[in-house]
Amino acid sequence: MAARLDSFGLTELAARPEDAFRLASLAMAEGRRIPGYGGDYYYYRIGDAVAVIRTSLNPETGEEELLGMDTHAVSGRQWICRVVKDVTAGDASPLSRRVLVRRDGADGLAVVDLVCADVLPDVRPEDELRLDVVGFPLRISYDAGESGDMVEAQQDTVLLQGVVKDARVGETFLGMEPLTRFVSVTVSTRMGEVELCHPMDLVAENQQDLVKPGTVVSALCVLSGNCAVGEYAGGVVFDEAHNLSLLSAFFRESGVQRLRPVMRGDCVCTFLENRQEGQENALALLAEVQRGLAPAGVCGCGFGTLTNEGFRGRRCLLLGNRDGYLFLCFLELDSLGRVREVTITNDPRFDFETEE
Repeated sequence: MAARLDSFGLTELAARPEDAFRLASLAMAEGRRIPGYGGDYYYYRIGDAVAVIRTSLNPETGEEELLGMDTHAVSGRQWICRVVKDVTAGDASPLSRRVLVRRDGADGLAVVDLVCADVLPDVRPEDELRLDVVGFPLRISYDAGESGDMVEAQQDTVLLQGVVKDARVGETFLGMEPLTRFVSVTVSTRMGEVELCHPMDLVAENQQDLVKPGTVVSALCVLSGNCAVGEYAGGVVFDEAHNLSLLSAFFRESGVQRLRPVMRGDCVCTFLENRQEGQENALALLAEVQRGLAPAGVCGCGFGTLTNEGFRGRRCLLLGNRDGYLFLCFLELDSLGRVREVTITNDPRFDFETEE
């Protein structure tokens, strides 16, 4: 999931490690902070280009550590798509994610690198995502023929073909200093419109007059999808539904540190008869419970609604395996949507209805 600064002609901004560090420091000082569960993102505009810096807090030193950088563009071309599966590589950088997606009612699959992925509490097959999508071509051609309207996923790239709806010159600058210009074309595809950004010298000389609306573009490209849009534009969302989804991901994949932002400092966790008070003790108990349940395949595998008097209407996370549900987990939240108390129980007196 490399940063595609070359698509904007900005390779020199991170040509050396010290250059990349300087750009990251500038983004962290002047960019828009977008909080995630496991760390923060800094969204920094460089004219029509965007650098997104990934960071995490080192719990031992209390200092913010630089994890890496992604690139995006100012586009506003959004896809409503559905997750087919998570295809993130095992050695992927922290806070990075890659997914295979489809669009309801349309043929074709696309591999998308998610930018600001950690604002999402969970990513599971069939989840609906709203993504601001930009494409960074590795190869591209323009012609005056008819479009095949194709979107085909490769291993970590996408082969697409569509009609150019708009073409313009994008510009990059730092402060008042102009830097580069690049081609920005809006392409209509069966998955939705996508902004393709590339230098003009990527186009064959005999095709450069065809970079205009109405022509057909074919490209092998890397797709970048920004998750920090819509309800996630300001970062993570604190409420019952998102907190339970976060816990579901935790019981399935571990990663107790992602729970820290939603847990109050004075929160309480109760597992059967074991009750722990305070954030650190509560997180330690949750980690212990997850480690104990994981070997038996017990994870957050469903959601339900409690029907007991006094709890009626409260949503719960159902913990179980292929043999059925073994525990249920429900939350008490404060007025800001953060967790005041977590209860995990197998008390048969709790009744619930499962959600489809």
